[in-house]
Amino acid sequence: MKETLKQNELATRPFNITRAKDLFYKVQNQPDPIIVWNGITEGSKGLIAGVSKTGKTTLAENLAISLAVGRKDFFNFPLPNKPEKVLFINLEESYRLRSRRNLKQISSLTEEEKNIFFENYYPTPEVFPEFLNTESDWLYLQQYIQEVDPKYVFIDSLSHMVEGQIENSETGIKFIKKFRHYLGSLNKTLIIVHHNTKGNEKPIDQDSIAGSRVIAQEFEYAIGLGNVPNRNGGNYLCMLYNKHIEKDDRTAFTYKIDEINWVSNIGSCNKFDLYKENKIDYRNSTTNKEIIFDFINSHCSQHSQTIKTHSLYENFTLGENKTMSKDTFHKSINKLVEENKIFNWGKGEYSIHENKQ
Repeated sequence: MKETLKQNELATRPFNITRAKDLFYKVQNQPDPIIVWNGITEGSKGLIAGVSKTGKTTLAENLAISLAVGRKDFFNFPLPNKPEKVLFINLEESYRLRSRRNLKQISSLTEEEKNIFFENYYPTPEVFPEFLNTESDWLYLQQYIQEVDPKYVFIDSLSHMVEGQIENSETGIKFIKKFRHYLGSLNKTLIIVHHNTKGNEKPIDQDSIAGSRVIAQEFEYAIGLGNVPNRNGGNYLCMLYNKHIEKDDRTAFTYKIDEINWVSNIGSCNKFDLYKENKIDYRNSTTNKEIIFDFINSHCSQHSQTIKTHSLYENFTLGENKTMSKDTFHKSINKLVEENKIFNWGKGEYSIHENKQ
């Protein structure tokens, strides 16, 4: 009966007939969108993604501070040069860790910039949800953003916003519905840090982003951070995709992080050139161990204390998520067990070794 009423209600609702010229007129009378930084368009939502230990949080904090104090540029890319209110939600770290790092970072600011920073930069409160698992968590985040009313919102990280296996498309759809409902209508520029990507065997691209394709499709751009695999080492940054500007996913910008946690652009090249010298046999590389360990650690911190082998297969060795062979996977996971980093409970279950009871 209820279903019939819904159908009748829809059937009697007047149609909002729209012509193309109506939309064209509306767009023509709106100002052109402003590029905030490196292809990030004002009012958009996107990702800063990369493998572990590439400085994603540090880069995001540097950008947030630069926007808050109104700097002219950061990482050799121009900024709006106008101080704006910024909110940085860190769901991963305690206030002590991030505050100590932020204190180092602002030591490079002028006295005038410091005064502006303290007016415009809003960090995560001491008491704040670590994971957005419930509707009340999402509502709390929404209301806090509304209360601060910043122009730019940074959230670290995506894995703390998704309940369930991030690679599962159903999980991805549930996340998107919540993301749109609670954050999409706020009219803010949303920059989300995503700590999970798939491997480093080849130059990072859109397919390197961990999670179902549904999640990647939700965001309008993704900036990737990766490790340089040649003898010189280091890290690089590149645009993985951008729906607002012409895509340049080949140019890589190498960078360094100094002692006060500021990221500096030290050059550019074709990202494929970074891999030409690389003759490493990735079947024996520590990279595979690291990404498997990070995945198990992330899972065990958010869900049950153990993870089953078939879940690891789905993420690393099967279908569109495949980043290594099963043989490479088993060699890597056996090394993690030998090094006492993970514990094998038998029957295809693993946990972080510190969770062993």
